[in-house]
Amino acid sequence: MTSIVQDKRLVLVLTLLLLASCGGGGGSSSQAMPTAATPTTPQQLNPTWSLERAAPDELGITETEVDAILDHIFSDPATQSATLVKRGYIIGERFSPGTTAETLGTSWSVAKSFYGAAIGIAIDEGWFQSLDQPASDFLTEWVGTNKEAITLRQILEMRTGFPENISIYYETDQTQFALGFEKTAPEGSRFTYSNPTSQLYDPLLLRATGLDAHAYLREKILIPIGVDTNSIGMWFDRTGSNPITYFGLDMRPVDFAKFGLMFARGGEWNGEQVVPRDYVTNSLAAQSPWYGFQWWVLNDAFFGAATPITVSAAFGLHGQRIYVWPSEDIVLVVLTIYDHAANQGYTLTDTNFPDTCTARNACPESVGSEVTRYDELRLMGLLEPLAD
Repeated sequence: MTSIVQDKRLVLVLTLLLLASCGGGGGSSSQAMPTAATPTTPQQLNPTWSLERAAPDELGITETEVDAILDHIFSDPATQSATLVKRGYIIGERFSPGTTAETLGTSWSVAKSFYGAAIGIAIDEGWFQSLDQPASDFLTEWVGTNKEAITLRQILEMRTGFPENISIYYETDQTQFALGFEKTAPEGSRFTYSNPTSQLYDPLLLRATGLDAHAYLREKILIPIGVDTNSIGMWFDRTGSNPITYFGLDMRPVDFAKFGLMFARGGEWNGEQVVPRDYVTNSLAAQSPWYGFQWWVLNDAFFGAATPITVSAAFGLHGQRIYVWPSEDIVLVVLTIYDHAANQGYTLTDTNFPDTCTARNACPESVGSEVTRYDELRLMGLLEPLAD
């Protein structure tokens, strides 16, 4: 009997409590009904190497911020693709009509950063003694000439004393042209962007390691970072035998992004140190006002104006870009519309070449103005909100 009374009392108490919480019992109904707890921000994704796709808000970024970046890049109608990576996830991508994530783009001079990285690995492996070793130890044609003292560091920094040059592109044997190219200033005296300087990676890597530059790049960088080297293009000069090392890699956007991610993370790839960390740090830092080891540094000196952020970038003709922002683990790849069929092969001729000039309206036979690229300084401002 006692337990029944206690049970009834318990039911009564619970009923009164329920009525009170709902504003019942004839009293004021100002107390609101219980609501679900306010959702908390979902835990942001941990860094990955996968380059899988993720929604921007999974990394604390808004869709609006990503769209603003992509809209700005595609204000340039010659753009083929833009791929934005944060913490190893693709959080934004866009492609021109008729292209997809599998469509190859071409590097032009973005390749300089790849082959420059290969030099860093060859130093680490002992094929070269140091950055300050004279290149003439391998480029024996220079012994006894005014080029004998040029060092590997000066080649990487574009301080060889060589002038600017684009005519190398039309030479049959471009490696021989680079070896015979004449200085116009003392080595180490100033930065001068020069294609023949970067073509020297071909004889340097071959003579030091025994592997040609393409083979060494495939073995030491591309395969370790997961690039399918059976599905890419690597260009040769008009001899058909000399790898071109100042331009000439055809890959998917994600493959360029992998290289950028590896550099953004200090040369590491999924637990393996592919390129020495200190070499990567020096590559991305300004050794001249705005240039590292085959990487541009987009700082105030580069723009000639204050920039909200400073990133490093691999640049290529007609708008090819890999931007890396290591402190924020951000990579952005931009490629220009590319017209080339793989079955044409990758030996340079007057009719077989990396054709981005058609989309850019910049071929020798083009009529009218060249297609204008997006504002790069403005892009820096649009990237800034992506910082953690």
